Amino acid sequence: MLRADAWQKKVSVIKRLAIIPARGGSKRLPRKNLLHLGGKPLVQHTIEAVVGSKLFETILFSSEDQEMLAFAENFPEIWVEPRNHHLAGDKVKVMDLVKSIIVQDRFNDYDQIGLFLPTCPFRTSTHIREGLKMLEKNDFSVVSVCKKDEPLQLTVGMDPSTMILNKTAVLDPSPLVTGETRSQDFQCYYRVNGGFYISWLAKLRLADNFFQGTVKGYEMDSLASVDIDYQYDLDFANLLLERNYIS
Repeated sequence: MLRADAWQKKVSVIKRLAIIPARGGSKRLPRKNLLHLGGKPLVQHTIEAVVGSKLFETILFSSEDQEMLAFAENFPEIWVEPRNHHLAGDKVKVMDLVKSIIVQDRFNDYDQIGLFLPTCPFRTSTHIREGLKMLEKNDFSVVSVCKKDEPLQLTVGMDPSTMILNKTAVLDPSPLVTGETRSQDFQCYYRVNGGFYISWLAKLRLADNFFQGTVKGYEMDSLASVDIDYQYDLDFANLLLERNYIS
């Protein structure tokens, strides 16, 4: 019979897989994963955060782009894997790639999976470690989020053909109608920031996304949650580094 401390050590060993997807094609910001942020390629920020967490048995870097694959090969901790081009098109969802990877037999003995998007470069190793600690047995996943700056309750819909506003798109009656527009009185809402999606691998194999069952949110602040889609996003992120708003 195992001693209590030995048993605890045995059950605490969790095997984890990390996936970093990096497409070569990007219409909004061409070649963005290799564009420089703070003097190094955008994707390097994510690689360093995942490697620095020291919690993943395997870190898989997936791309159809030879230049990106060659860059990732500079990191000995990274398992570089060329991506099939049918999983790299503009209309392909990142979950299509994730599902194609986790169903493979070589990952049958893995317990948890983490997906890390290069477009959220200010997510850190500390964020990852803290997020992983939140994932409990009965949870499905933990997803990084940040608080929305503007109250969702004050948003409206609009018919683009008539330009008529739908004041009850979110609440009926709308605070804009009742005059109850103090933002301090509204419930906070959060957006998924792309920093990480962490789940039990066996559960994700049976689902189509990370948003099943009990999903916990790991809150990051708005500056750490900067998302790089356009050139102005990259310019803003570089400014944050230059002004030491991001350490």
